[in-house]
Amino acid sequence: MNPSTTLPFSAASGSDAEAEPPHGDLVTITRVFNSLEAEMLRGCLEAQGIPATLGDVQTIQTDTLLTAAMGGVRVMVPAPFADAARATVEAFERGELAIDELPDGVPPAAPDVETPGTAFRLSTATWIVVAVVVIAVVVF
Repeated sequence: MNPSTTLPFSAASGSDAEAEPPHGDLVTITRVFNSLEAEMLRGCLEAQGIPATLGDVQTIQTDTLLTAAMGGVRVMVPAPFADAARATVEAFERGELAIDELPDGVPPAAPDVETPGTAFRLSTATWIVVAVVVIAVVVF
């Protein structure tokens, strides 16, 4: 399989460095203050066939105090995809794109953890040492 056949633009070599992006200018469709939420939103957009990119995510991950100053992480898409992307963002915010943790009818697996039958116990000698230390700290 030739990977260049699946690209939305020609992968011809040459002076494509000066060429304009294949879908036009990028449009900011929303801003979010959590970089994890931005990555989830980008994944949802790309799953819908909408190319998306995140702006300022590296800066905000490096210094989270700049999040409010920069207005959060910008979620950007090419201009022709803006309307479809806004509809996807609205569906994401309503929770329509949520994935259930478990399919219906499957019980959650119980962890194999042994619980101790006895409570935390200290020996008599340990209690005496703890009492002496506490008395020493209070007196001195």
